[in-house]
Amino acid sequence: MPMRKILIPAAVVVLVGAVVAMLLLDRNSDAPQYQTARAARHDLRLVVNTNGIIEPVDRSEVYAPVDGVVAGIPVTEGARIARGQTLVELESAETRTALADARTALLEARRQAERVETGPPAEEITVVEASIAEAALALERTQKDLAVEEGLLARGAVTRASVEALARERDRLRLRIEGLERQRRDLAHRYSAQEKEWERAKVQELARQVEYLERQIGMESVRAPREGVLFALEVKPGAHVARGQLLARINQPGRVRLRAYVDEPDLGRIAEGQPARIEWDGLAGRHWNGAVEKPAEQVVDLDNRTVGYVLCSIEGEPKELIPNLNVKVEITTERKPGALTVPRSAVFSLDGKRAVLVLEGPKAVVRTVLPGLVTAEEIEILEGVREGEVVVTNPLDLNPGRPAS
Repeated sequence: MPMRKILIPAAVVVLVGAVVAMLLLDRNSDAPQYQTARAARHDLRLVVNTNGIIEPVDRSEVYAPVDGVVAGIPVTEGARIARGQTLVELESAETRTALADARTALLEARRQAERVETGPPAEEITVVEASIAEAALALERTQKDLAVEEGLLARGAVTRASVEALARERDRLRLRIEGLERQRRDLAHRYSAQEKEWERAKVQELARQVEYLERQIGMESVRAPREGVLFALEVKPGAHVARGQLLARINQPGRVRLRAYVDEPDLGRIAEGQPARIEWDGLAGRHWNGAVEKPAEQVVDLDNRTVGYVLCSIEGEPKELIPNLNVKVEITTERKPGALTVPRSAVFSLDGKRAVLVLEGPKAVVRTVLPGLVTAEEIEILEGVREGEVVVTNPLDLNPGRPAS
């Protein structure tokens, strides 16, 4: 019995102790668990990460000089070509028909111009002069006969009617001779100086037309304007092309640049000369350096994004980066060496100000801060925290405010 009385109070003490311990543990479990980091100095970079495409710097585009059909393509895409090498063979039936018509018209115009310049044929003039001579001879005979008849009429040997008939014949012959002489003069001056000039101008215009069409035919063999690599062929054999249509593109291997697709909200941070780092998944672990050469001049829709085209130069002549490669790019928009930073999660907003929790001994004390540069992971602190001080990185667990943006 005495032993039993002793055991009962002991069990009660143990039970009470266990309850107290559980309460203490439970209270400790509700106490805030600080996650911390030290304010430290290091180089801080603000970057824009995006994607882009590699494109040639020196690109020559070749266009169709005439309308026609692609008769042949003696080269292939990716081939190295020499200046003057034939790229595309065209055939223009319309131009060839026009050339044949122009040559025929030129031949006829030259013949007509020759007639105008030299005057009528000698045979035509000879015929007229022979007619004049014949009429003059007939007039001479008629005048002699008329003189004889007039003498006979005076003696009463002939009638007046016969004399009048000869007089009429004489007048007719005189008129005929006048007409023939006028015809001869007209033949000699058939074409005026103005008409001759017009015929010469017509020949010159047709000759220029023939020369132009011959050059057009000569351009059916489309040749490379420079040496390089045939970057792209835009036509296929048998295709109909119009004058001015793009046929091919030529570029210099290794001479490439980057066209970066920068989202609209980041465009205001881009400036000429900012360094760019380029990576390509096809050569993991490698990168190429460059710089912003030309900020965006406008925004465009790209898939589901609104972007600006930012052109970046690439150092050296990396032959691995061929045109049309899709690459990743990181553009450093701002850099600050030796910046005092804390994790971004340590900064929150309290009563309209930026603040952090700084550990001072066992306590976490709220301090307002003046922030500087902000990256995805860190915030620069200009005032409010000293280097080496410990800040709480999970202040929201204590509910002192709301996170800093």
